[in-house]
Amino acid sequence: MNAAIAGVFLTLTFVLLESVQFVYFGGLFQHISSFHFGALVFGSIVVLFVGGTAIRSPQTLRNAWNNPRPLIALNVCVIFALGAFLLSVQLVEPAATYAISSAAMPVTTYVLYRLGVQEGEGMRNRVEGLGTCLLFLSIFYLGFITITGQSGFVRGGGTAAAVGGVLLALVDGVLFTWVLVHSQRLTKVGVGPGAVLGLRLPLYVMVAGALALAGVDAREPVPPAEIAVFVLLGVLLTVPPLYALQKAVSLVSTLTISSLTALGPFVIFSLQAIEGRVDYSEATLIGLMIYSGASLLSAVGAVRAATKPVEGSNDP
Repeated sequence: MNAAIAGVFLTLTFVLLESVQFVYFGGLFQHISSFHFGALVFGSIVVLFVGGTAIRSPQTLRNAWNNPRPLIALNVCVIFALGAFLLSVQLVEPAATYAISSAAMPVTTYVLYRLGVQEGEGMRNRVEGLGTCLLFLSIFYLGFITITGQSGFVRGGGTAAAVGGVLLALVDGVLFTWVLVHSQRLTKVGVGPGAVLGLRLPLYVMVAGALALAGVDAREPVPPAEIAVFVLLGVLLTVPPLYALQKAVSLVSTLTISSLTALGPFVIFSLQAIEGRVDYSEATLIGLMIYSGASLLSAVGAVRAATKPVEGSNDP
């Protein structure tokens, strides 16, 4: 299979699996601290992937240690990206969180290109450019309906919670783009997908553990047996999509990944209806319909650019 097509397939796999994760976590975090959960789940992932890499390929870890700048930058970005995601998805409707976050990614990638960041990328054709512009506009619409109470869910706290959830979703999208950038930099110096997946989490695990111990975002006590089940499900819902994405990073560009991840909110919206925690919202559906047109345009342009030679300028 062509490497670019494989990368597109892996990214779409990531979108499907992460959509399930968003809905599950959104409900779960009404009952358990996101920091407590994050420290246990992502700590388990660090042990599995970094430990496994140390046994199978110690040279891979040496490659990472020899490139401390992208490694440290990656860990710092993950702290704030994961923290923003875990808090946003419990404050506002998961579909809105995902849509705002994923829409911010291709926009951020283009901004990085304009700022001269090597891993940034310009619009490779007019279809992709139009789609990305519409994604930018969709951020404002989805943010507006969430803040004005027209979406399907805002946690207790009213307008303040809605504003916080929207801003956190934006932060997640921007910083997750930087996570992809620094992951690509480590991949280029010989650090494989599994190793990058484990090595980007240790700092977050330490910070989340400290916040959990300090009682930040605390909930009612949960029996240890239930926590064990939550953690097991969390690992099963986290590792496959992250590994698929990390593998895709080595096959296709950041902008291609960013554009394809913009397809996820409709899967989440459908899963929300099945779960029943989030009320049906026509305003959200309209926002996602607008968003879908933008994401499909952007994705079609991205796939075309990823699978065919591109002539001329990067800009439309």
